[in-house]
Amino acid sequence: MAGSRWIERVTDLPRTLLREVRGLRGNEKLAVIGVAVIAVSLLLPWYGVPVSGDVVQTGLGAFDWATAALMLAAAAALILAMRIGGGYRLPRPLTEWGLLVAAGVWAAAIVGYRMVDRPELDFEVIVRVNRDYSLRYGIFVALAGALLIVAAGVRARAQSAQRTARRAGG
Repeated sequence: MAGSRWIERVTDLPRTLLREVRGLRGNEKLAVIGVAVIAVSLLLPWYGVPVSGDVVQTGLGAFDWATAALMLAAAAALILAMRIGGGYRLPRPLTEWGLLVAAGVWAAAIVGYRMVDRPELDFEVIVRVNRDYSLRYGIFVALAGALLIVAAGVRARAQSAQRTARRAGG
């Protein structure tokens, strides 16, 4: 009996995802785009050393707790946007805009931390590299993705305030 429920859930998954994607409004779409930008940025170079051919390290190459926290914040924003797109209503004290802004600000703070506290670069060549390496464009792409999530939350807040004003005014 329990096994058949799992089979039903797995077979219904594509239909459920399609329904949630179709239900995405502008704010949720913006948040999903922000998450996608963060995910792509992890494959781009975040740090680089100008030694014989410009050695770089990607966001995933510098994987540690901060990168895991960034991925977790992005996943939370994605799940929130998809669930709301599917028609889920949050419990009363929580708001969509508040959670999106919190996830975006947290992701931006993590990226900012990674800009300031750069990881150690280990090379198998005999080169003296202290912290004389620069940031590359991938980390700025991740910051842009986090700011897109914040923008989605701010837009949702503005729309929520307009709906409240319409209800109060008439």
